[in-house]
Amino acid sequence: MDNENQDVYTITMVEKQKRGKRRYHIFINEEYAFSVHEDILIKHRLIKGETVDPQDLEKIVQDEERNNAYMRALRMIGRRPHSSSEVKRKLKEYGFEAPIIDWVCETLGEQKYLNDEEFTKMWTDNRIISQKKGRNLVRQELQQKGINKDIIQSAMATIDPEDEFAGAMKLAQTKWKQTSGKTMDRKRKTGAFLMRRGFTGSVVNKVLKQISSESVEEEFETIEDFFND
Repeated sequence: MDNENQDVYTITMVEKQKRGKRRYHIFINEEYAFSVHEDILIKHRLIKGETVDPQDLEKIVQDEERNNAYMRALRMIGRRPHSSSEVKRKLKEYGFEAPIIDWVCETLGEQKYLNDEEFTKMWTDNRIISQKKGRNLVRQELQQKGINKDIIQSAMATIDPEDEFAGAMKLAQTKWKQTSGKTMDRKRKTGAFLMRRGFTGSVVNKVLKQISSESVEEEFETIEDFFND
């Protein structure tokens, strides 16, 4: 739109987009100017016959950019919870500028849609209990998501050792049955597997001690049954 030499900016047409939901094309002085979301349309009273000045246009464009970034962030969070750092990184990849990104994250935080403490606690509980991962792997995942180290440390402190041990034991029992060879070989392979899953050395040692002991007892009972038949 070439209006640099015109003193009056008048909205001459407002046209609803055919494909874009709740979006409108704005025409100023008979020329297409920009498109906006319905919320921005209402906020700035963008109706046919209204006049706007250059400062208003800048504010409208900024609000539209904010709204676009905000809606993208909401869709991200709607698909699955995100950390603040993840949202910032993805919005940057979409091409939004830092001030817009900061505004979006601050707004989402105020609205309780974005909370790194709650995200970290939920992520940790899911990984430890549902996915049976160890705290070392969970800590690494949270670091990759840009979570503050103090928040991570607090989350690690809330992990129930019994839950972590139960997860490791369940995995170890399955791995032990799939592993052949002498007891030492089975312990080595099972232990390496648990370490890769992020369990600490103390948890792995405790699990191996118990599972190898149970294995010996089972073998002894099998031998007894053989001689008693």
